[in-house]
Amino acid sequence: MNLKDLEYPFDPEYIIKKKKSIRRRLLEDGTSSYTDIRIAVLGGYTTDDIKKVLELFLLNYGIRPEFYESEYNQFYQDAVFDNAEMESFAPDFVYVCTSNRNITTYPALSDTREEVDVLLAQEAEKYHTIWEHISEKYHCTIIQNNFEMPSFRLLGNKDASDIHGRVNFLSRLNQRFNEYAQTHDNFYICDINYISADYGLQAWSDPFYWYMYKYAVAVPAIPYLSFNVANIIKSVLGKNKKGIVLDLDNTLWGGVVGDDGVDGIVIGPEESEGQAYLDFQRYLNLHEQLGVILNIDSKNDYENAIAGLDHPDGVLKKLPV
Repeated sequence: MNLKDLEYPFDPEYIIKKKKSIRRRLLEDGTSSYTDIRIAVLGGYTTDDIKKVLELFLLNYGIRPEFYESEYNQFYQDAVFDNAEMESFAPDFVYVCTSNRNITTYPALSDTREEVDVLLAQEAEKYHTIWEHISEKYHCTIIQNNFEMPSFRLLGNKDASDIHGRVNFLSRLNQRFNEYAQTHDNFYICDINYISADYGLQAWSDPFYWYMYKYAVAVPAIPYLSFNVANIIKSVLGKNKKGIVLDLDNTLWGGVVGDDGVDGIVIGPEESEGQAYLDFQRYLNLHEQLGVILNIDSKNDYENAIAGLDHPDGVLKKLPV
């Protein structure tokens, strides 16, 4: 069963409010064929709603999850120390759901460069220890959040460039995570640094939800986080879609070829609306590198249109039919 409610762009507040009824609708067809998986969610903060919304997106992808969920802020203990319950659970995926609130120590303004480097190495090593223990014990896929930027900048704009700044420290730590991902199979980063910026950092890190419920991510933003984790799992399981189906009129160009003629449609850098359509075509062509097939709705209209267009970039002519 595939629900429009869970297709991007979705209404996050509706998903949060209706998650129980959405789950019932997804499961109402008992004959559906699901891929069953086991996910251990090791949280540095409250993860209950993250887990519940993650289940919705996975069910919508034809994946039925069973969950193990750590106690509040016990992600390190569950990963590193003996845990009979988790060992019996035998996860296929471990999702380490942490945030910048789980950073143990930030640099002080009085620290030397060497002392800041030691702090960075210690923080990175803590996570390396988590990943290595999980990998050795469970032989499963690991998904790890990187870190969103802090909600304040003590040094203002200099916070990004000065070694004592929290922005600088988190950026360097995120790069350590990236380097680990580049050299280790079955390890994936959930990029909450980007997701939170796209959502709006102040709204994402709304302190109300932390002080009231120990959520490091605002509850209305949870569907965006869960959606991204679900997409990683879907990709690992080989369930990604390999094609994009496109209409032509008012999609690849402005106007209707049949009504406006080739000379009447809007595309190209000559005017703002045409530039927008041209940028969209460039965006589509980038997907060719991923092996994604673009399927044009009307081959005849497409061929007739490009026959009458002369663009220096040749973007239209790159689009496969």
